[in-house]
Amino acid sequence: MTTGAAAGQARAIDWNAVGRAIGQPLTTEAGGVHTAEWLRTDLHVVNAGVTENPGMELNAEASFHQTTPGKALLIGEVTLTGAEVGKVADRLERGGVQITALHKHIQDETPRLWWMHYWAQGDPVVIARTVHAALAQTGIPLNQREGKEHPVDLNTAQLDRIIGTRGENENGVQVYHIPVAQKVVDTRAHITLPYLMEASTMLAFQPLGGGRAAINGDFTMTADEVNPVIKALRAHGVTIIELHNHMLYEQPRLFYMHFWKTGDAATLARDLRAGLDQVHAPRR
Repeated sequence: MTTGAAAGQARAIDWNAVGRAIGQPLTTEAGGVHTAEWLRTDLHVVNAGVTENPGMELNAEASFHQTTPGKALLIGEVTLTGAEVGKVADRLERGGVQITALHKHIQDETPRLWWMHYWAQGDPVVIARTVHAALAQTGIPLNQREGKEHPVDLNTAQLDRIIGTRGENENGVQVYHIPVAQKVVDTRAHITLPYLMEASTMLAFQPLGGGRAAINGDFTMTADEVNPVIKALRAHGVTIIELHNHMLYEQPRLFYMHFWKTGDAATLARDLRAGLDQVHAPRR
């Protein structure tokens, strides 16, 4: 007779198998999140006169979190050219992965780009195979492996103090993930979302030399927080790019606002801190 513990082990997710299905080993993150990421190193993107580092959300992501024995929730997104959108959407749909959003993150880019968000629940190996097959419809080099990070040419300790949490180096870009203050529930998967699965504000600083930076990312807000954040950012000269949703089943409903500005990095951090103060972002 199989014991309960043995049965649970038999139904545990083999994350190595999921990594093989998606084409690269998964990284285990905070909150039981297992991720894969590919940078769009195949593209040369210029936005508002700035050559964009792929670490500025020019990428594809897949984040998995176990929901029940043997089953997982997937939330992800991918940066696409116009010619790739339809092909990727077709392949995701054939594999049962739902498209939850399609929109812009930046305003003046060449080539023109779109960001597609997607969601699935079920056998993570099957889901991973679908995501890999969909990404194979793009020019993303899927065989890329994590290498040595480029240094961030900014005073990151100063930025950390202003933002109120420690950032991370992502391909030479200083990136912050600040969890939303509220508990966010995916009502279809019946789980509280870990903050790395669309339940956090993301701020990115790309060095431009001489202590200057470009900032991009998205504020994650409930409805009553949207206009206070817009007002605060605009008062500091930050350009608002897009306001939209990323998901379909979350409660409370979340809105994501993308932004852009260049200038002195410390000044930009204070600009963003003014927005964070409107959503009572916790300091960690």
